Amino acid sequence: MNKLYIFSAFTLFLLFTVINTMAQDFENAGTYMSFISKQHQTIAKRFLAYNSASSHGKNEKKVTALKEKLLDEIQESKMNISGMHSFKNDKSYRDSAVSFMKLYYNALNEDYSKIVNMQEISEQSYDLMEAYLLAKEMVDKKMDEASTALHVEETKFAAAHNVSLITGGKDDLENMMGQVAETGNYYHPVYLIFFKSYKQDAYLLDAIEKKNINGIEQNRNTLLQYAKNGLIKLDTTKSFKGDNSLVLSCKHLLEFYLMEATDKIPTVSDYILKQEAFGKTQKEFDKKSDHTRGEVDAFNKGVKDVNNGVKIFNATNASLNQNRNDLINNWNAAVNAFFDQHMPTYN
Repeated sequence: MNKLYIFSAFTLFLLFTVINTMAQDFENAGTYMSFISKQHQTIAKRFLAYNSASSHGKNEKKVTALKEKLLDEIQESKMNISGMHSFKNDKSYRDSAVSFMKLYYNALNEDYSKIVNMQEISEQSYDLMEAYLLAKEMVDKKMDEASTALHVEETKFAAAHNVSLITGGKDDLENMMGQVAETGNYYHPVYLIFFKSYKQDAYLLDAIEKKNINGIEQNRNTLLQYAKNGLIKLDTTKSFKGDNSLVLSCKHLLEFYLMEATDKIPTVSDYILKQEAFGKTQKEFDKKSDHTRGEVDAFNKGVKDVNNGVKIFNATNASLNQNRNDLINNWNAAVNAFFDQHMPTYN
């Protein structure tokens, strides 16, 4: 069993407006902007709590509850902002912030619902998995573009009303939001390299189970190519903040697939062919009631060869299955450790 972690970063969503002029009412432009910025920060905290639970293995019920809280918070923030009066007849920033909240809510509630439906079938094939991740990336891109547009309106509003935006180092929330995006952007390409060969190996095992020689050969050759290409990609994949554990774990698994396709599967195919040939021989042997000594000796030799082949076949399968399971477990453990180390934890 492999593990796929999916989370949305919306990296530009959190707009930090640090203003050097403050007052107690919305007649002050600085206070006006700070109120809107605070709504964004409140949602960012909810998002981080939701993302933390989903990426650190919390139960589905808790993750769902946190998502519902996030959606409720977005709606409440949207209402809070839409309830603000225009500032000196300038409603551009307020309305842009409200539009962004609507877009963010729809992205989480509608776009991601469609993506969740795609996730349910994504493991059926590499193409479906790739389409699933691409759909998620497109939603993230749409949100990033909307967030950038909102930031432009924020800057225009500040300039129009003589508000100085203090730029400087990022605070903890913004750093966490950046880590979410950075971690996912690194993980997903490595996951796809893993999944492509993982899924192809599953097709190969299915062909072996059905004793489909043509299917075995076709899937063996494809696995061989996927594993080779994957290893080439991994060789150019840099470590993540000095952590090369995902690449190494994926590389070990692909090296196994390469060895399996090159060295072991031909032995499996050879046994299946011999078994098929002996089946035909046995049918012909059983058709006759009397057999010559030569025919009996040949038949007995065939039985002995098949029995020896069964032992080799079973031993090969047992060894492959053990190694495969160990390496996939190691991959899953590496993924868990990677997220525990690099994905922000927020309660």
